[in-house]
Amino acid sequence: MNKAGIAAGTLALLVGAGSAGAWYTGTRLEAVLQDSVRKGNEQLAAQFPGSDMALELVEFKRGILSSEARYRLALPATDSAELPVELFIKDRIEHGPLPLSRLASLRWMPVMAVSHAELEPSDALAGLFAASRAQAPVMVNSSIGYRNDITGDIRIAPMVVNEDGTELTFSGLDADFATDTQGSKVVMTGRVDSLKIQGLAQIDMVGGEFELDRRREGEYGLYLGDGRLTLDSLAMEVADGPVMVLQDIVQTDSTTLGTEGVKGALNYQVGAVSYGGQSLGSVRMDWSLSRLDPAATAVLAGMYNTLSMGLEPNDPQALEEQFTTAMQQLLERKPRVALDNLSIRTANGESRFTLGVDLSQPASFDLPPAMLAQQLIGGLDANLTLSKPMLSDMVRYKALFQPDADAAAVEQEALMLAEMAAGMAEMMQLGTLEGDNILSNLRYADGLIDLNGQSIPLEDFIGMLAMLSPDTSLEALK
Repeated sequence: MNKAGIAAGTLALLVGAGSAGAWYTGTRLEAVLQDSVRKGNEQLAAQFPGSDMALELVEFKRGILSSEARYRLALPATDSAELPVELFIKDRIEHGPLPLSRLASLRWMPVMAVSHAELEPSDALAGLFAASRAQAPVMVNSSIGYRNDITGDIRIAPMVVNEDGTELTFSGLDADFATDTQGSKVVMTGRVDSLKIQGLAQIDMVGGEFELDRRREGEYGLYLGDGRLTLDSLAMEVADGPVMVLQDIVQTDSTTLGTEGVKGALNYQVGAVSYGGQSLGSVRMDWSLSRLDPAATAVLAGMYNTLSMGLEPNDPQALEEQFTTAMQQLLERKPRVALDNLSIRTANGESRFTLGVDLSQPASFDLPPAMLAQQLIGGLDANLTLSKPMLSDMVRYKALFQPDADAAAVEQEALMLAEMAAGMAEMMQLGTLEGDNILSNLRYADGLIDLNGQSIPLEDFIGMLAMLSPDTSLEALK
């Protein structure tokens, strides 16, 4: 499905960078399409560096009211054991200013052209076309205005896949988008009604929606802006056992560029978790990144795009060297990575945890692990609020996961564990008790640990942790 994802993105790119200029009639159209392909390849090279992806106009037929174009998208192999793949895209281009399809739908605003692009059947996509019951798996319709604005929709067909005793049923995807011929912005909204996987386990996802608003700003070609993904519910069942259900799932992200560099935020929230019909609680997690060098961020983002699609870089050694250089440049600005909030709420309590790490550039990446970590981490701060009632609730869940467990014994264990945790935290000076909460805060800088206001040399702190976890390899870090 990665190749289908690349193809879907390429179709949108083809429309965006592609049908550019779009209606020069007669003999000028083919030259305009060739220029569009060139721009498309420039964007592919920027978004998937080192991957050798390439788009080519292989056929053009000019007509009076519409023309037809055919493109080839060359995808490199995902590993050395595979051969490169070629995908073909056909595009029917209606001539402006009043294409027939717009007149038929009572849209009278003049446009330069309307494009109807879709994947063609091929050996590489045989399974995908079989899953979509011979429909084009990916289709893009778009209108190109006289101000180089582009609006349209992307459709991924419903699919059913059966493989190795597992059946995947996908309702399809419908999305509307707006962009321009320069690819300077991408605004998109879409929905997936359902995705079901049935096999040894059953997974049901219902009501997925997404919003995307990205603008390419600055000299580095970074796309900045906001994104949002929601899911009504995700249900998981194994071997006819109780069903785990996650509801009201929300993911949001935001990226900005300022005088201190690139800042990013990523937030996750699960509004309700239940097991076998019994409520467990809710979870929220908020991450942030700041002081990121924009040039290095652009390089690393491109590498991530290439590798996340499973594409094999044409020169792994050069990519590794580029990664090292970008990381050094990134660390020069002393970036900060922070878990701004991890909160777990149950029926009777809520626990919270925060962690911030300030990074520094080490003398070398070839240092021993302990020394590298010491130089890489310029500072650290962490805060924990551990709710005793929440701890007890977590132990009580044992009765849900182990129905044969003795209820009275589980309740006694739940209360005992919370008191033991509080007593141990105070005895080891790892935390203080305030009401029903165990509080702990830790700061690290310049080789010293400040734990709840008490300064401790780093080696002594590592030794303390080793005493608590004798089976770990913490002693090796001393």
